[in-house]
Amino acid sequence: MVNENHELLLELWARIKSHIPPKERLEVADIFVVVFDEFNLVDENLLNEELDREMRAAARSHLSDPDEELLEYDDDDGFGF
Repeated sequence: MVNENHELLLELWARIKSHIPPKERLEVADIFVVVFDEFNLVDENLLNEELDREMRAAARSHLSDPDEELLEYDDDDGFGF
């Protein structure tokens, strides 16, 4: 089942992202996640969606368990594991 709230968040992000300077995208993505979360429109399942770099970082910082984050390594983390 598709989470329509996540779909809305990602659609809005996809449409507005190109209008945001690259250096500000992470901050704006974080604002999107925080606002959607304040209205109970997102949950940790957002992390299971296909997300770009900025949205994934924002979702992880706001929705994931800090202890779990220490155990996860991405190719982009620079650890190379």
